[in-house]
Amino acid sequence: MNTQLLLAILIVLAIAVTAIVCLAPPIIPIPEKHLTPITSATRTSIKGAASQRGGVRIIVLVDNYPSPSNPKLQTAWGLSLYVETPYATFLFDTGPYSSVLEHNAQVLGVNLSSIDFVVISHAHGDHTGGLPLIARIKPGIRVYIPAEARYLASRIKSLGLRPYPVNTTVQVAPGVYVLKPLYGPPWEEATAIKTSHGLVVLVGCSHPGVVNIVKEAISTLHERVYMVIGGFHMAGEPPAVVEEVARELISLGVAKIYPIHCSGDEIREYLKEHYPQNYGDGHVGLVINIPG
Repeated sequence: MNTQLLLAILIVLAIAVTAIVCLAPPIIPIPEKHLTPITSATRTSIKGAASQRGGVRIIVLVDNYPSPSNPKLQTAWGLSLYVETPYATFLFDTGPYSSVLEHNAQVLGVNLSSIDFVVISHAHGDHTGGLPLIARIKPGIRVYIPAEARYLASRIKSLGLRPYPVNTTVQVAPGVYVLKPLYGPPWEEATAIKTSHGLVVLVGCSHPGVVNIVKEAISTLHERVYMVIGGFHMAGEPPAVVEEVARELISLGVAKIYPIHCSGDEIREYLKEHYPQNYGDGHVGLVINIPG
């Protein structure tokens, strides 16, 4: 094979590889040193068999919907989810107040010092208010935020935490992804966790639309969404909009839907009536175990 022919073949191969890379949504892995397996030493009383079997456990630490069974838990307008996977423990949002986050964690037996990182969905205070508590408990911890939330980045630095701006989908632990921020306004990111049942998607307020976020997860990670939990930002929406969102989520194959925080009673009641097998009655103190 002469040199010119070999060079031509190499150029064609390079162009083909470049085209394939450009077509695929970029997923940027975080360096290996940031992947922290959970060990028995980091588990607390609230951590149970789910993680030991390779499953996922989600605990609603902060929400405005009260617990039907535990009056000791405080409610507040905001959201914080404690998440445990086989390779990482983290918080998704921190609620509006450090005091509520700390109180509910203590009541539920959650040791916040065991978390490996924090994901902040967007810069609103009802999702960032617990950061001073995290700074006190875990100084220097990683905090993933939308790249456009520059003021929030400055605030996080001032607390002694490490902001990690996100502008595309990133893998932050094995099977755990912070999704590319979408515009609402404001810019908002979600988190997706791979399970044997499909993706579990955590949303803050869904300002860009919960359906759009679910579609982003599916198109980026090429898996069905098994569950979505968090704020849907639909309080006061007319019945036609509520019906359309519910229908689209079901048509996308979402098996479990937990509308909490700013979702509104309309979508909760509609799902409960029309899709009882898909509806999850979310509230502060809710514990969800997804087996491996």
